[in-house]
Amino acid sequence: MFQQLARRHDCKHIQKSLDRQERLAHNRIDFNHDTSAAFAVNELADQYSPDFDLTCWSINEGEQFYSPIFLPEPLEVTGNSVLFQSDITTSMIENNTFECVVTGSGSKEHAIVVFHHWYARNRYPKFAKFFASKGITVVEATLPYHFGRGSSDSAEDNFLSADIGRTVRAMRQAVVDGRKIVGWLHELGFAKISVVGMCIGGTVAGLIAAQDEKVDKAVLMVTPMSPADLVWTAETMKPLRERIEPNMSLEELRAAWSIISLNMHTFGLTRRGLEKMVILGEEDTIARPERSEWMIKFLQETGHSPELLRLGCGHSSIGVFPYNLVAAWKVLHFLKEWPTWQELWDARLLIGGIDLTEGPRKYRFFDHWRS
Repeated sequence: MFQQLARRHDCKHIQKSLDRQERLAHNRIDFNHDTSAAFAVNELADQYSPDFDLTCWSINEGEQFYSPIFLPEPLEVTGNSVLFQSDITTSMIENNTFECVVTGSGSKEHAIVVFHHWYARNRYPKFAKFFASKGITVVEATLPYHFGRGSSDSAEDNFLSADIGRTVRAMRQAVVDGRKIVGWLHELGFAKISVVGMCIGGTVAGLIAAQDEKVDKAVLMVTPMSPADLVWTAETMKPLRERIEPNMSLEELRAAWSIISLNMHTFGLTRRGLEKMVILGEEDTIARPERSEWMIKFLQETGHSPELLRLGCGHSSIGVFPYNLVAAWKVLHFLKEWPTWQELWDARLLIGGIDLTEGPRKYRFFDHWRS
């Protein structure tokens, strides 16, 4: 019964995504393989060779690619909102700054940075409020071209598109922005910093965890390990695949997007001190679980096995009962090693807060400690 309800829930969300893409098809981004865009720190000013080969890079070059450029200093702090300047400058002015919504716990013991899914219309207020009530400060990041970082309803398409170089730059921007948040929390003196990501937000969280030693734990929820495979196999990505496939094969796209693929950064996830949790939906037709097996097997064979949770649900249905209850219990136990029984029971509300229609709530984070 639960699986039937989950399938119905997933089908509804898949169709909703496809309908949206059809409605905005007039604004679609067509195929482009100008690799110079991938490496432009300032889109309007930088000039790079369009012949740069995205498929050839070393681990050291990957580390440099995702390194922050400027210090993690906020532009503005207002209530529970923190505004940063992005290290990457794009032609869309709104995208060059990003807001974080902070739900404070009153403690500097642990902070988590949460990365939302692609096409997110709202943040995760119940998720944030729950963890803050358990002593963990929550910082909700904003991915490039989402929320206030977009100038139109179709702005999110710039994050993952048929423009090969632009997609790489957008993912780089997301990771560098995320590392700026991590660096800021570190300077504030938090004892432990974790990253949590949902769907493509999980890819961003994983890339940050692989590159930044200040991250202690990473939770990857229904996460595509390879954006190329996501485009090729996800039910919601059929329109995007149709624009890429006449020009590139899956193997060519994997090679071009290797630098933004978690499969190519698995070695970074084996670093000492990093704890990992991977949540898969066995019926997921978007971030298909079989596409994660290689990375999981590699981590297991190298003695860095992640805590693994396989649920009998799909992609969006991870947020419905009973899958949200099981996932919430596991996430809380992973992030907070010794939760009380009351906390574990309260966690039944946690993951269910991910796909809400309500807007972000206001919690005065900085009232606890501005000094």
